[in-house]
Amino acid sequence: MAEKYDDIREIFGKYDASLLIDDARKQETLEQLRLDQKAQAMLSPGRNQKRLDFEILKYQFCYMDKTILFLHMAVCLGIIFLGRYRHWEQIAMIVSGVLGALSLLEVGNLFFAGMTELGESCYFNVRQLTAFQMVYSGVISLAALMITTVSAGLKYQLDIMRTGLYILVPFVFTEWICLTVMISEAGRRNLLLLIAAGIFSGGFWAVLSSIQVLYESSALVFWVMALLAGTGMLAMQVRRFFNALDKGEILCAD
Repeated sequence: MAEKYDDIREIFGKYDASLLIDDARKQETLEQLRLDQKAQAMLSPGRNQKRLDFEILKYQFCYMDKTILFLHMAVCLGIIFLGRYRHWEQIAMIVSGVLGALSLLEVGNLFFAGMTELGESCYFNVRQLTAFQMVYSGVISLAALMITTVSAGLKYQLDIMRTGLYILVPFVFTEWICLTVMISEAGRRNLLLLIAAGIFSGGFWAVLSSIQVLYESSALVFWVMALLAGTGMLAMQVRRFFNALDKGEILCAD
């Protein structure tokens, strides 16, 4: 192994010899590196780690594909205006299902773009990228839904807690369905399957939203149990998904 590294070092040395290096710029660069190392050494371990975490998040955001992010944010802004609609608690189930699918589509874009194939050889690994996009896409969707729900609740005297259940249950189950599709090899290779799963989920919750019995007080236990079951199922799928990433079972869709 040592001989192999020596050969590589010789090759680099051979090609570096043909490069013209400005000694003054070289010294400036070395001095700047010393100053940076000195500044980092003066920081406490906690502050240094926070700075490193911030840099990782900043560069992940800078280099990620923002097309679906902007589409996602545009949809969320449009949904906020739906809070003016008097029957928000009924259409909230449909909207929540759509946003759940859109959140997972944003995460799935890593696989459809073939980015995960290069993930482990780059500065960021697949787990970091996926976790980052999964968190922020979910936060954006839930924030838009909650803002709309609070706005509609204050305007039309809706039961905000109950409406929150009408939102969370479709969101969690849609995420579970789409994540299940994305774990499968066929789902990662075909964007249409993930879109079809999102459309199916949206249609399913559209049908349920028309059943008036589900809005009665007696159905509250059903919603609570559904939320607990859906959260547990989603947590299991997320764990399964990241285990598959760590084992290298999920690489890319191209």
